[in-house]
Amino acid sequence: MRTVLASIALTVFATAALAESAAPLGLYSLKSAGPVAAVQTTFAAEPGQAVRITIYSNEDDFLETPYAKREGRINENGLAVVPLPDLEPGEYSLAAYLDENGDGKLNRGKILGFPKEPVAFSNGVKPTLGKPSFKETKVSVNADSVVVITLDD
Repeated sequence: MRTVLASIALTVFATAALAESAAPLGLYSLKSAGPVAAVQTTFAAEPGQAVRITIYSNEDDFLETPYAKREGRINENGLAVVPLPDLEPGEYSLAAYLDENGDGKLNRGKILGFPKEPVAFSNGVKPTLGKPSFKETKVSVNADSVVVITLDD
């Protein structure tokens, strides 16, 4: 299992490194690996920190009732590869955050409720003042998809 994950991580990291810009990378295919989410940090994240991913399957439940939750750990390259083995082919929105303090929840400010920890969404959506929509963040996932999410500080 570790060998498979290491292979996936190296493939995704190499693909990201070959990209010409920091623009969202979208979906990449890895034969027979099953769907995975690859969360890359653009800052010096501590290896071993948890990346938590919440998956939504429709607009009505978006950012309220997750379809599934997954977790991965940042490696020495600032990358977390999270297997999504039971995700059926379809359209999903993924939200990811770096749990910097390890408390298992997304910490928010008391007054306006903005996230205090780095947050990112699938499809490269970067919200400004409001929450993004399911339609903006949805991606098509199949059995060999890699959804790349970039976490900015």
